[in-house]
Amino acid sequence: MTSRSNVNHLVAIAAVFFATACGSGMLDVGFPTGPGNGGGGGSAATAGSAAAYVGVLADSLKHGNVSITVSPTLSVAGTLTFAGGPTVTLTGLVDTVQEEIHASGGGYTIGGFVVAGQLSAVYVGPGASGYIVATSDSLTGETHQTYSGQYASTNSNGRIMMQVTTGGSAAGFVIQTTGTSLSSFFNGTVVNSTIFTSVTQAGVALNGSVSPDQSAITGTYAPPVANSSAVNSATGTFSATRGGC
Repeated sequence: MTSRSNVNHLVAIAAVFFATACGSGMLDVGFPTGPGNGGGGGSAATAGSAAAYVGVLADSLKHGNVSITVSPTLSVAGTLTFAGGPTVTLTGLVDTVQEEIHASGGGYTIGGFVVAGQLSAVYVGPGASGYIVATSDSLTGETHQTYSGQYASTNSNGRIMMQVTTGGSAAGFVIQTTGTSLSSFFNGTVVNSTIFTSVTQAGVALNGSVSPDQSAITGTYAPPVANSSAVNSATGTFSATRGGC
């Protein structure tokens, strides 16, 4: 059985990566009056307003959608909707000491943090653990697009999911479904609506291009083997589309 301490550990690892990669503080707890609002990112929300996040989730077995709202009192309410079921209702609080969002319900527990209006979270539940990425347009002051798809490499296959704001900020994750590769968060940018560049927690690049109609992002990704110190010799590609998975 996976405990909340495992969620906290995964959140801590991810937080170090995102704080470093973004060049700003870890915290933007998803609410304008949260402590410090250190994530920055041009929040358009006003103090005293709720922050609503919409996004996607996945583990090695299933995928779906997520909706999370942080209230003016820093309470958290949300829903995990897995394709084919179940639908899970969550409640929780913002931990203002650890600067994290926590919620649970239906046997699932999530923990995450926000940088520049984009939530990155991990969840544990019956039989699996996975990743979440969600965006609050009120905090970014922008709109966003969600891309979902697959990657295939010489050591594994898996899912790739990401959200890209109109300002070009990208946040997402890769989840192994078969094989031996490492699942990981990544963040990056889309430049001039055509070039996608990003890096995972393991320091591996995902690079590619955006289709002229903005409907797809395709490129290369060579995931390392999980828990291995050997030189990464993998090769691979990915393809993600709006509304795909």
